[in-house]
Amino acid sequence: MKIITSPAKLMNVENSTDLLKATTPKFIEEATFIHSYLKQKPPKYLSELMEISTKLADENWERNQKWKAKPTAKESAPAMFAFAGEVYRGLDVKTLDKNAVDYLQKNYRMLSGLYGLLKPSDRVMLYRLEMGRPFEFDEYKNLYEFWREKITEQLNSELKKNEIILNLASNEYFKVVDRKKLNHKVIDFDFYEQKEGKLKTIVVYTKHARGMVVRFCAENNAKTLNDVRAFNYEGYLIDEEKSTDTKLVFIR
Repeated sequence: MKIITSPAKLMNVENSTDLLKATTPKFIEEATFIHSYLKQKPPKYLSELMEISTKLADENWERNQKWKAKPTAKESAPAMFAFAGEVYRGLDVKTLDKNAVDYLQKNYRMLSGLYGLLKPSDRVMLYRLEMGRPFEFDEYKNLYEFWREKITEQLNSELKKNEIILNLASNEYFKVVDRKKLNHKVIDFDFYEQKEGKLKTIVVYTKHARGMVVRFCAENNAKTLNDVRAFNYEGYLIDEEKSTDTKLVFIR
């Protein structure tokens, strides 16, 4: 089984761990290639590309000037510990034990606009480059065009026969995976809140729930889809009627 999530805009490279031996991302050469174009872009371009404030654009321009393929331990952190957005608050990796972290190292991958596909132990620096932004570089119209084949092939190579993929990434990120060329079944997820007899999707809760599913799998050593269906953190329960053989629906 491979569990896939998006990265996060919020990052903290001061989060280190003794539970993982730091590794180099599989696509570090590709990341270096993308970065060679990103580094040349002025703050104004970054502000318009990512729809961010001048202050944030300046901050990210500085990050781009400092970025390197082989950072020191002080300048970087393992990806699973570096990302700090809502999904990662749900995962709360710092409170997991070694067995759970080992499980995630084997089964969990994070998509990234800059790094492509990351293992938990892969060393990353502070960066911001969302997959869905219209970033044109070299002969590529966008990051999807650059990454689709590479990421799809990598996932196929990492999965054994009959293994499944749990898609806990956003549409923006999972769009980079070519489902037609994947040799494995993808399971999608929906999370709903029941309010006044109606089902509502609340984005921040959905992100948090995605992270909690990753945590649940790690804490319970999930191996099959039935193991995943038992997810019940923070009041979520599976809705068997709404779920299908390719989508699990959880409601609370």
